[in-house]
Amino acid sequence: MTAETEGRSQAQDDQAQPPTVIGSRASEALTAALLTIPETSDDGYERLLLQLAAAEDAADLGAPWRAGGMTQYLDRPLEVRALRRIPSDYDGGLPFFLVVDAGDLLTGELVTFTTGAVSVVAQLAKASQLGAIPGWRVIPRQSDRPSSSGFYPQHLEVMRDQTARRA
Repeated sequence: MTAETEGRSQAQDDQAQPPTVIGSRASEALTAALLTIPETSDDGYERLLLQLAAAEDAADLGAPWRAGGMTQYLDRPLEVRALRRIPSDYDGGLPFFLVVDAGDLLTGELVTFTTGAVSVVAQLAKASQLGAIPGWRVIPRQSDRPSSSGFYPQHLEVMRDQTARRA
């Protein structure tokens, strides 16, 4: 697994240096937490169609295929509602990436994005394992400076009122 999977362009990926390898103990612990998250089911097409049906502008019709992942939600408060894992074939990376269903707390919009950022995946997997999801409130953040290998590390800032009040 690599610790350097966040915020890079395809051109940067093509010129990437060898990844930083995560130790086996950390890898095993993360994989154990990830395995508690359900694999994606066949509802992908339904979610895609619902996202297209909700488009309010012709420009929104391309949204399901944008590969910005979590980047488009940086610095926006989100409430994580559900996670699904999908096997990854990224060489040297995590064995899974996550599909995240969340609510934008500023607009009320339901959003879905993918992430393979190691720190974000670790935070989400552990939050799920601890029972904080659904309802975990976070703000996605990204470093202003790239790491030595050109990545812009991402993480989730946990909001003070970190979980939604459940009825």
